[in-house]
Amino acid sequence: MIFSKVSERNRVIIAVVLFVVLFGVMLTMASLYDLDVSKILTKGVLEDGNYLASDVFGVGLEIFGSSPVYIIAGVCLALVCLYIFRFLKLRPMREILAVIFFAGTVVAFWFFFDDIFKYIAEHTHSEDTYIEAAMTFVAVLCALLASGTVVLALNNVKDDTLKKLMKFVLAFIVMAALANLIVAIVKGPVGRMRFRAMNSSGDTEFSGFTAWYVMNGKRTPTAEEMAAYGWASDAFKSFPSGHTCAAGMTYALMMLPDVLKIKNKQARALCWIFPVVFTGLVAVSRIMVGAHYFSDVLVGGTLAFVSMLIAREIFVCKFSHFMCFKKDYVPAIEDDAE
Repeated sequence: MIFSKVSERNRVIIAVVLFVVLFGVMLTMASLYDLDVSKILTKGVLEDGNYLASDVFGVGLEIFGSSPVYIIAGVCLALVCLYIFRFLKLRPMREILAVIFFAGTVVAFWFFFDDIFKYIAEHTHSEDTYIEAAMTFVAVLCALLASGTVVLALNNVKDDTLKKLMKFVLAFIVMAALANLIVAIVKGPVGRMRFRAMNSSGDTEFSGFTAWYVMNGKRTPTAEEMAAYGWASDAFKSFPSGHTCAAGMTYALMMLPDVLKIKNKQARALCWIFPVVFTGLVAVSRIMVGAHYFSDVLVGGTLAFVSMLIAREIFVCKFSHFMCFKKDYVPAIEDDAE
């Protein structure tokens, strides 16, 4: 028992130290070589004088990279809708709340499709009012279809599994809110100019570049700059990367093995490998298209990961990784019958 206590404590300490050291080393490298990395990765992808890249890989992940936050949010809201309909006995409150959360599911998937169409329109330069209205209409139809499909698919989930998944839902809400709130708060005051904004303005010396830790203050491009250089309204919101943070919402999948007591090693590994690979690909693509620097995507992805760890400890692990530091800690014995 004493060995178990020491072993668990050491594992927590080693994991935290390794994470902090690795992040510190990568952030230091990013601080030194941010601009150099962008110059290398944008070469052959972002043409001189352009604000938007035309590379299939970069554009594809720009369109779909932020999708996870909306998809997982939609699934979570659908789970709550089903949970209320199955377990809340008070009527008509049950039906009213179920409809409200189903509407929330539709809204989440509408954001998903609308975001996709927005980026497609941006890259195809579709500014026609009728086309935009048609895209909005299609996005609503797709959202309704997707929401109905998800609810019907999840309706096969057993009652005990649905109850367990409520931990996942709560953890994801906290994770998504915390990470994206920090991104939204930080972007404005830092006011970091995007690489592609300098590229499209003809700033070959990249004089507008600033380090990630420099507080430039909130800056908004003028109408003249947007028209002359093709800038978007977020040309000065490079740090941290919201796209990478949204892609990092896939880290929520890492909580599923613990929530559902998944024993299969391949399934458990997939819940860890897929989020890391997907978030990494989105991070690289954001640098390639000149939307972000190395430090932007590093911090954006790390915010998502740390937020997941915090939410996991609160709702899934019940602070078990920190309880091992208590003198009277006794490791929990997992029930094989569960």
